[in-house]
Amino acid sequence: MRRVVFIGSGSIGEKTFAWMAANDGKQFRLVGAACGRDVRAGRGMKLQANPIGKLAERLGLELLRTDRPNGELLPWLKKREVDLAIIFAYGHILSQSVLDGPALGFLNLHASLLPELRGPSPIEGAILRQKRETGITLMGMVRRMDAGPIYGQLALPIDKKETAQTLREKLGNLAPALLKDKLAGILDGSIAPVEQDESRATYTAMIRKEDGLLDFSLAANRLEAQVRAYRTWPGSYFPFGAANVRVGRVDVGPILRDAAPGTVLGLREDFLEIATADGTLRCLELQLPTRKMLPARTVWERISR
Repeated sequence: MRRVVFIGSGSIGEKTFAWMAANDGKQFRLVGAACGRDVRAGRGMKLQANPIGKLAERLGLELLRTDRPNGELLPWLKKREVDLAIIFAYGHILSQSVLDGPALGFLNLHASLLPELRGPSPIEGAILRQKRETGITLMGMVRRMDAGPIYGQLALPIDKKETAQTLREKLGNLAPALLKDKLAGILDGSIAPVEQDESRATYTAMIRKEDGLLDFSLAANRLEAQVRAYRTWPGSYFPFGAANVRVGRVDVGPILRDAAPGTVLGLREDFLEIATADGTLRCLELQLPTRKMLPARTVWERISR
């Protein structure tokens, strides 16, 4: 029976890891898990438990916590005589020597329909580009970013009001079904991967804090997509006076011909309306630094006095 480990750090991998633990001993032997170290995050910079590490400890599995995988992961894999490693949202680039460690290599679950949206932010990228669907891809890992051969994919429609958080949860719930369908065939060699079409490859970048700045020279529907994509982090904001005003829920308004992009048109009913290159952005919720997200009228009346 093949010896398998799970490697990941994000909450998106929890359902996949739990499925592997539940099926240990049926098609494979789950002999451990690896994850990144706990990190400090949030307003109070409190130590946040790594979700994969937390689950591994609850299951009583052998666990490696490391943010230096190219120095620590290979000997750990060899010691456990691992045949196959399954990785999902680990966040580190692995060296070729690590990839060559297990006899059957590494499988990677990626949150897009490759070759589209390679890179570190495929979920946010799908929303930003206003895709109608995305999905999960199971592929063999190579040194080039998300360029490995594909064993299978499952598609998922994207709702019009999807946020990165809701889409991440849906994709995390979908991933175990893909692994369940393909893993046995991969282990026994009956399923062969298909190389990706490089001509169709698109890429995403690491999201930075400054990416949250709203550029009102863009169309309103593009900005509305940004707000949904970045709602959890880094958030979307515009400067007003000495403060950056964070934007919560938004809608898209009609095209205006007589207002320059970025013009604050004022409060309309329960929203603050701002002109863009095409249409208006109707901000339903706003937040000041160190404050809570509140209805737009409440915040704007406070700061525009």
